[in-house]
Amino acid sequence: MTRGDYLNPPIEEAVCEFRFAPSTEWNLTVPGLVYEKIRDFYPGEPRQQNLIAAEIFAGKMPANPEVTTRTSLTKLLFSSVDTKRLVGVGPDLLSVHSLRPYEGWDDFKKRIDQALEAYLEVSKPVGVTRIALRYINRIVIPFVDVVQLEEYFTSSPQIPDGIPSNMSGFVTRIESIYDDIPIRLVIVLTDAEVREGQADFMLDLDISQDWIEKPLSLEEALSNLHELKQRQRQVFENLITDNTRSLFGVK
Repeated sequence: MTRGDYLNPPIEEAVCEFRFAPSTEWNLTVPGLVYEKIRDFYPGEPRQQNLIAAEIFAGKMPANPEVTTRTSLTKLLFSSVDTKRLVGVGPDLLSVHSLRPYEGWDDFKKRIDQALEAYLEVSKPVGVTRIALRYINRIVIPFVDVVQLEEYFTSSPQIPDGIPSNMSGFVTRIESIYDDIPIRLVIVLTDAEVREGQADFMLDLDISQDWIEKPLSLEEALSNLHELKQRQRQVFENLITDNTRSLFGVK
Protein backbone atom coordinates (compact mmCIF):
# COMPACT_ATOMS: atom_id res chain seq x y z
CA MET A 1 0.00 0.00 0.00
CA THR A 2 1.27 3.50 -0.87
CA ARG A 3 2.31 5.39 2.23
CA GLY A 4 2.08 9.04 3.16
CA ASP A 5 -0.15 10.38 0.35
CA TYR A 6 -3.77 10.30 1.50
CA LEU A 7 -7.08 11.57 0.16
CA ASN A 8 -8.35 12.32 3.67
CA PRO A 9 -5.38 12.86 5.98
CA PRO A 10 -6.30 12.75 9.68
CA ILE A 11 -4.53 16.03 10.50
CA GLU A 12 -6.53 18.34 12.77
CA GLU A 13 -3.76 20.93 12.91
CA ALA A 14 -0.21 21.26 11.61
CA VAL A 15 2.07 23.89 13.13
CA CYS A 16 5.51 25.05 12.09
CA GLU A 17 7.28 27.30 14.60
CA PHE A 18 10.52 29.28 14.46
CA ARG A 19 12.19 30.99 17.39
CA PHE A 20 14.89 33.53 16.73
CA ALA A 21 17.96 35.16 18.21
CA PRO A 22 17.08 38.85 17.82
CA SER A 23 19.37 41.50 16.39
CA THR A 24 17.58 44.21 18.35
CA GLU A 25 15.14 44.30 21.25
CA TRP A 26 11.65 43.13 20.36
CA ASN A 27 9.02 45.83 19.91
CA LEU A 28 5.29 45.82 19.26
CA THR A 29 5.60 47.25 15.75
CA VAL A 30 6.94 43.95 14.35
CA PRO A 31 3.60 42.06 14.07
CA GLY A 32 1.97 44.98 12.27
CA LEU A 33 4.84 45.33 9.81
CA VAL A 34 4.81 41.59 9.08
CA TYR A 35 1.04 41.73 8.61
CA GLU A 36 1.38 44.49 6.01
CA LYS A 37 3.45 42.10 3.90
CA ILE A 38 1.03 39.14 4.10
CA ARG A 39 -2.38 40.75 4.68
CA ASP A 40 -3.67 39.91 1.17
CA PHE A 41 -3.42 36.22 2.11
CA TYR A 42 -4.70 36.61 5.69
CA PRO A 43 -7.49 39.19 5.60
CA GLY A 44 -9.38 37.72 8.55
CA GLU A 45 -9.74 39.61 11.81
CA PRO A 46 -6.41 39.42 13.72
CA ARG A 47 -6.67 38.02 17.21
CA GLN A 48 -4.45 37.88 20.26
CA GLN A 49 -3.09 34.76 21.94
CA ASN A 50 -1.31 34.76 25.28
CA LEU A 51 1.84 32.68 25.48
CA ILE A 52 2.69 30.86 28.70
CA ALA A 53 6.36 31.19 29.59
CA ALA A 54 7.87 28.93 32.25
CA GLU A 55 10.74 29.96 34.51
CA ILE A 56 12.71 27.44 36.55
CA PHE A 57 14.62 28.43 39.69
CA ALA A 58 16.97 25.74 41.01
CA GLY A 59 17.70 27.41 44.33
CA LYS A 60 19.72 25.46 46.88
CA MET A 61 18.06 22.12 46.10
CA PRO A 62 18.25 21.48 42.33
CA ALA A 63 16.40 18.18 42.79
CA ASN A 64 13.32 20.20 43.68
CA PRO A 65 13.33 23.22 41.39
CA GLU A 66 10.69 25.89 41.70
CA VAL A 67 8.69 26.37 38.51
CA THR A 68 6.69 29.52 37.91
CA THR A 69 4.70 30.56 34.86
CA ARG A 70 3.81 33.93 33.44
CA THR A 71 1.56 34.96 30.56
CA SER A 72 2.94 38.37 29.73
CA LEU A 73 4.01 37.39 26.22
CA THR A 74 1.52 37.90 23.42
CA LYS A 75 1.29 36.45 19.92
CA LEU A 76 -0.91 37.98 17.23
CA LEU A 77 -2.65 35.53 14.88
CA PHE A 78 -3.53 36.52 11.32
CA SER A 79 -6.01 34.25 9.54
CA SER A 80 -7.46 33.49 6.15
CA VAL A 81 -11.13 34.28 5.54
CA ASP A 82 -12.17 30.74 6.49
CA THR A 83 -9.83 30.80 9.56
CA LYS A 84 -8.22 27.52 8.43
CA ARG A 85 -4.83 29.05 7.59
CA LEU A 86 -3.02 31.21 10.13
CA VAL A 87 0.26 32.97 10.81
CA GLY A 88 1.32 33.91 14.33
CA VAL A 89 3.89 36.58 15.24
CA GLY A 90 5.19 37.03 18.77
CA PRO A 91 8.38 38.07 20.58
CA ASP A 92 11.16 36.51 18.48
CA LEU A 93 8.66 33.92 17.27
CA LEU A 94 6.89 33.01 14.04
CA SER A 95 4.33 30.23 13.65
CA VAL A 96 2.39 28.99 10.62
CA HIS A 97 -0.77 26.90 11.11
CA SER A 98 -2.90 24.67 8.91
CA LEU A 99 -6.26 23.46 10.24
CA ARG A 100 -8.40 20.67 8.85
CA PRO A 101 -8.73 20.15 5.94
CA TYR A 102 -4.94 19.93 5.69
CA GLU A 103 -3.70 21.63 2.52
CA GLY A 104 -0.79 19.24 1.94
CA TRP A 105 2.89 19.77 2.63
CA ASP A 106 3.69 21.52 -0.66
CA ASP A 107 1.15 24.31 -0.09
CA PHE A 108 1.89 24.46 3.64
CA LYS A 109 5.59 24.81 2.87
CA LYS A 110 4.90 27.66 0.43
CA ARG A 111 3.06 29.55 3.17
CA ILE A 112 5.91 28.85 5.60
CA ASP A 113 8.42 30.26 3.08
CA GLN A 114 6.27 33.35 2.53
CA ALA A 115 5.74 34.08 6.23
CA LEU A 116 9.39 33.45 7.06
CA GLU A 117 10.56 35.81 4.32
CA ALA A 118 8.23 38.55 5.60
CA TYR A 119 9.36 38.08 9.20
CA LEU A 120 13.06 38.15 8.31
CA GLU A 121 12.65 41.34 6.28
CA VAL A 122 10.98 43.11 9.19
CA SER A 123 12.73 41.76 12.27
CA LYS A 124 16.18 40.95 10.86
CA PRO A 125 17.15 38.34 13.49
CA VAL A 126 20.73 37.10 13.65
CA GLY A 127 19.81 33.43 13.67
CA VAL A 128 17.36 30.68 14.61
CA THR A 129 17.28 29.13 18.09
CA ARG A 130 14.50 26.59 17.54
CA ILE A 131 12.51 24.97 14.74
CA ALA A 132 9.53 22.76 15.55
CA LEU A 133 6.89 20.86 13.61
CA ARG A 134 3.77 19.58 15.30
CA TYR A 135 1.08 17.42 13.74
CA ILE A 136 -2.11 16.73 15.71
CA ASN A 137 -4.00 13.82 14.14
CA ARG A 138 -7.54 12.67 14.90
CA ILE A 139 -7.94 9.07 13.82
CA VAL A 140 -11.53 7.82 13.66
CA ILE A 141 -11.93 4.04 13.81
CA PRO A 142 -15.28 2.37 13.10
CA PHE A 143 -16.12 -0.65 15.22
CA VAL A 144 -18.95 -3.03 16.01
CA ASP A 145 -18.03 -4.33 19.44
CA VAL A 146 -14.59 -3.21 20.62
CA VAL A 147 -11.50 -1.62 19.04
CA GLN A 148 -8.36 -3.75 19.07
CA LEU A 149 -5.71 -1.02 19.27
CA GLU A 150 -2.90 -3.25 18.06
CA GLU A 151 -4.74 -3.61 14.75
CA TYR A 152 -4.37 0.13 14.12
CA PHE A 153 -1.30 1.30 16.07
CA THR A 154 2.11 -0.33 16.28
CA SER A 155 2.60 1.14 19.76
CA SER A 156 -0.35 0.96 22.16
CA PRO A 157 -0.86 0.48 25.90
CA GLN A 158 -0.53 -3.10 27.14
CA ILE A 159 -2.63 -4.25 30.09
CA PRO A 160 -0.89 -6.78 32.37
CA ASP A 161 -2.63 -9.82 33.78
CA GLY A 162 -4.81 -9.16 36.79
CA ILE A 163 -6.03 -5.76 35.58
CA PRO A 164 -9.45 -5.32 33.92
CA SER A 165 -8.92 -5.35 30.17
CA ASN A 166 -11.87 -3.10 29.31
CA MET A 167 -10.05 0.26 29.08
CA SER A 168 -12.20 3.36 29.52
CA GLY A 169 -9.38 5.75 28.69
CA PHE A 170 -5.61 6.00 28.25
CA VAL A 171 -2.72 8.38 27.54
CA THR A 172 0.73 7.28 26.39
CA ARG A 173 3.64 9.70 26.02
CA ILE A 174 7.10 8.98 24.63
CA GLU A 175 10.00 11.44 24.49
CA SER A 176 13.18 10.54 22.64
CA ILE A 177 16.23 12.11 20.99
CA TYR A 178 17.78 10.89 17.76
CA ASP A 179 21.33 9.52 17.87
CA ASP A 180 22.69 11.21 14.73
CA ILE A 181 21.21 14.71 15.20
CA PRO A 182 19.92 16.17 18.50
CA ILE A 183 16.35 16.24 17.26
CA ARG A 184 13.74 15.82 19.99
CA LEU A 185 10.61 13.81 19.37
CA VAL A 186 7.47 13.73 21.53
CA ILE A 187 4.69 11.25 20.75
CA VAL A 188 1.35 11.35 22.55
CA LEU A 189 -1.40 8.83 21.83
CA THR A 190 -4.71 9.10 23.66
CA ASP A 191 -8.35 8.22 23.29
CA ALA A 192 -10.52 11.21 22.40
CA GLU A 193 -14.17 10.29 22.05
CA VAL A 194 -16.41 7.26 21.63
CA ARG A 195 -19.56 7.67 19.59
CA GLU A 196 -22.01 5.12 18.29
CA GLY A 197 -20.13 2.85 15.93
CA GLN A 198 -16.81 4.67 16.09
CA ALA A 199 -13.97 5.70 18.38
CA ASP A 200 -11.66 8.71 18.01
CA PHE A 201 -7.98 8.73 18.94
CA MET A 202 -5.51 11.61 19.00
CA LEU A 203 -1.97 11.03 17.77
CA ASP A 204 0.14 14.10 18.51
CA LEU A 205 3.66 14.28 17.02
CA ASP A 206 5.98 17.11 18.05
CA ILE A 207 9.47 17.15 16.54
CA SER A 208 11.99 19.93 17.14
CA GLN A 209 15.62 20.98 17.25
CA ASP A 210 17.25 23.74 19.34
CA TRP A 211 20.34 25.88 18.78
CA ILE A 212 20.64 27.80 22.05
CA GLU A 213 24.40 28.23 22.41
CA LYS A 214 25.09 28.92 18.73
CA PRO A 215 22.05 30.02 16.71
CA LEU A 216 21.49 28.38 13.35
CA SER A 217 22.14 30.63 10.38
CA LEU A 218 19.05 31.94 8.61
CA GLU A 219 20.21 30.37 5.35
CA GLU A 220 20.11 26.89 6.90
CA ALA A 221 16.64 27.18 8.44
CA LEU A 222 14.64 25.71 5.57
CA SER A 223 16.98 22.76 5.01
CA ASN A 224 16.68 21.88 8.70
CA LEU A 225 12.91 22.21 8.47
CA HIS A 226 12.97 19.72 5.59
CA GLU A 227 14.88 17.25 7.78
CA LEU A 228 12.29 17.57 10.55
CA LYS A 229 9.48 17.02 8.06
CA GLN A 230 11.07 13.87 6.66
CA ARG A 231 11.46 12.40 10.13
CA GLN A 232 7.94 13.39 11.19
CA ARG A 233 6.47 11.60 8.20
CA GLN A 234 8.53 8.50 8.86
CA VAL A 235 7.49 8.43 12.54
CA PHE A 236 3.82 8.70 11.65
CA GLU A 237 4.03 5.85 9.17
CA ASN A 238 5.94 3.72 11.68
CA LEU A 239 3.19 4.20 14.27
CA ILE A 240 0.22 3.09 12.18
CA THR A 241 -0.78 -0.10 10.39
CA ASP A 242 -2.26 -0.74 6.97
CA ASN A 243 -5.68 -0.98 8.64
CA THR A 244 -5.24 2.65 9.72
CA ARG A 245 -3.96 3.77 6.33
CA SER A 246 -7.04 2.33 4.66
CA LEU A 247 -9.15 4.75 6.72
CA PHE A 248 -7.52 7.76 5.04
CA GLY A 249 -7.85 6.70 1.40
CA VAL A 250 -4.74 6.42 -0.76
CA LYS A 251 -4.34 8.70 -3.76
